[in-house]
Amino acid sequence: MKQNEDSENQEQSAFVLALGVFFVLFSGVVCLALFYDFSEMNLGGLLFLISFLCCVFIAKNIYELTAESKETSRAILPAPNTSNQSLYTQLYKKSPVPYFVVDTEGIVISANTAAARLLGMQQAKVVGIDLFALLEASEASDTDFLFHKFRSGVAISDEMVRVKREDNREAWGLLSLFQFQNDFEEQQGLLTLVDITKQKKAEDAKSEFVSLASHQLRTPIAGMKWSAELLQLDSPDTLTERQLKYMDRLHVSINRMSRLVDDFLRVSRFELGSFQPEYQTIGLKKLFNDVLAELAETAAHKDLIIETQYDSSVTEFVTDPNLLRMILTNLYSNAIKYTPAGGTVTVGFTHDKNMLRIQVVDTGMGIPAEDQDGIFSKLFRASNATRDVPDGTGLGLYIVREAVAVLRGKVSFTSVEGIGTTFAVQIPFEVPNKD
Repeated sequence: MKQNEDSENQEQSAFVLALGVFFVLFSGVVCLALFYDFSEMNLGGLLFLISFLCCVFIAKNIYELTAESKETSRAILPAPNTSNQSLYTQLYKKSPVPYFVVDTEGIVISANTAAARLLGMQQAKVVGIDLFALLEASEASDTDFLFHKFRSGVAISDEMVRVKREDNREAWGLLSLFQFQNDFEEQQGLLTLVDITKQKKAEDAKSEFVSLASHQLRTPIAGMKWSAELLQLDSPDTLTERQLKYMDRLHVSINRMSRLVDDFLRVSRFELGSFQPEYQTIGLKKLFNDVLAELAETAAHKDLIIETQYDSSVTEFVTDPNLLRMILTNLYSNAIKYTPAGGTVTVGFTHDKNMLRIQVVDTGMGIPAEDQDGIFSKLFRASNATRDVPDGTGLGLYIVREAVAVLRGKVSFTSVEGIGTTFAVQIPFEVPNKD
């Protein structure tokens, strides 16, 4: 309704302006007719008529240009500053997301209610504090780096930080921060701190439970394994053929449970971020042969052809041997598990553009195209693997991905269902700095 009234007022203003221009111009024509001596009346009348039409035409154009200009201005001009300022102020104050305005030193200039609530402070006390002193990244150097990025004008997005509250309650947030200029052309920063305390506690509790459960399960499993081995060693001649078969099943079940617990323990350590690589120089050929020897009986049981392709120019490699063994063991055991009897598995390594390239190739069942996107996900198994080989946890390739990431490498694969799969791992020769 108000917009219609404004439009009518603008049209009236344009009409009045055009009418005023017409009368001014037409008055000039009348004066010309009164004081100018036309010798020929017909010529004078014609001139008068032409002048009149010109006045009308000019007035009409002025009207249209004025109306169009005002309409365009109304479309592109923003709302009054006072209205915008009021709207932004309300959004800033009442937003459930904590907002801080800080100067270039990280001192809080203003903060909304949600921000004060996250810090566990009264809103009046938040102004003037050093905000970066209350935020802590995973390491102190990371916190200093975030502050340096802000001072350099680099935007920060979704960095997880721990919030130091006055009441010492645990709080975590996702920090985003960028610089802007205020009305006085002073550099300031707008910082948001999305509260993720509940999500962080839930994730930590889950990982700690898995780690604790894994540790507690290892002790009884080890006891069962030793007891079964002792029983088999002490009375091999007194056990019947059926009892020996039961003992073999017991060993298989114990070993399967032991592997499952070990996998859960590795996963929990990766997720807790407590798996720190310990670099040392190793002989690659020896490590590969050790892994192949550990699974030689399983491969022989399926009559698999095992081939090796070792690059003779690569003899030693600086890495974490436990992580590398973990990667190779999971890839090789999967190749054996999912390759049918009589198939071929090829294992090798080579030097490839300042990277160590490890490759495990099999002629197994392959991975269906629709399952390939999720193959490195935790607890995920391909549909044909679940159908044909029920014995599996879905953790092996997830562990490979996490271990490769710790070594700053990358893992990839190509697979065709019914033909086979090739896994390739690339790890840099250069040892990363501890910093």
